[in-house]
Amino acid sequence: MKVFGFCSGRKNGNTEIMMKEVFMQIEKRLPDAECEFVRVQETDINTCIGCESCMINHLKGNWEFRCIHKNGSDHFYAIEQKMREADIIIVSSPAYNLLPTGQLIKLLNKMHASGNYRDMVEKENKIGAAFSIGGTDWTNFTLNVCKMIAMEMAGSYEALVDAVHFDFMPSKGAVLLEDDVLERMRKMGDNLADAYLAKQEGKAPAYVGTTGICPDCHGNLLEKRADGWYCPQCLTKATLSMVDDDLIVDFTEEEIAKNRWSIWGKRLHDNNIRKGHKKAADNMATIKEKSPKYAAYDRAMELPEPIK
Repeated sequence: MKVFGFCSGRKNGNTEIMMKEVFMQIEKRLPDAECEFVRVQETDINTCIGCESCMINHLKGNWEFRCIHKNGSDHFYAIEQKMREADIIIVSSPAYNLLPTGQLIKLLNKMHASGNYRDMVEKENKIGAAFSIGGTDWTNFTLNVCKMIAMEMAGSYEALVDAVHFDFMPSKGAVLLEDDVLERMRKMGDNLADAYLAKQEGKAPAYVGTTGICPDCHGNLLEKRADGWYCPQCLTKATLSMVDDDLIVDFTEEEIAKNRWSIWGKRLHDNNIRKGHKKAADNMATIKEKSPKYAAYDRAMELPEPIK
């Protein structure tokens, strides 16, 4: 069996040390495990330019099309191949400005260019996990996004087994001073090994990571919309109530079945994209008529040549 990890921090830094602790525990439990990770910050990933060529082709059922950036022009497809081969995928990142590193987000943006990968893992989920770390507590969205990326790569939130976040370790190697953190990473290794063995027996893995308010993404965020409160990650509508000065958040089975990651939600997403493209295609003459005004209004910064 194979385990593939994403380390988005410094070489030999805290996230890498933590990932290696997880790996060593998995290898202890499962001697045949082949563990490997990618240093995301060292990767060369072509920036998604938003041309939507991949989306348009995939909506037509053309899964052979990948991206206008060809295979071999960056590291994405080498990484994607490792993802395809993996039984377990672990995503990790330090917090930069409340979020995971930009390079990890950049890699996520390329997932639409992965052909039938999403369709493949939705039909046969992998096992997923995520962890993150911050130098202070300016980290609010980091674990949530890491979990979302792990879910994308593993196939569903039901495939997510473990997730945990730690704060106040800004220095390289500082995690080595925190025995409880290293022990928690060994526990993650145990949890993933248990999930793999359970899956081999035909049992669905259970989520045992840090709990949140949402039953799907296990996130800890709420978003106020005109018609009520929602999990902003799953777009599942919540019912709020107060009991003894404690906020109680409930999600009905009906609302959970309509979250954005469900079959219903994904079909709605695809259909909305189709509607948008059809509206643009039906009114292309108007777009072409109005576009020159804005193309001629050029206020873009002239970029200097970078210093090599």
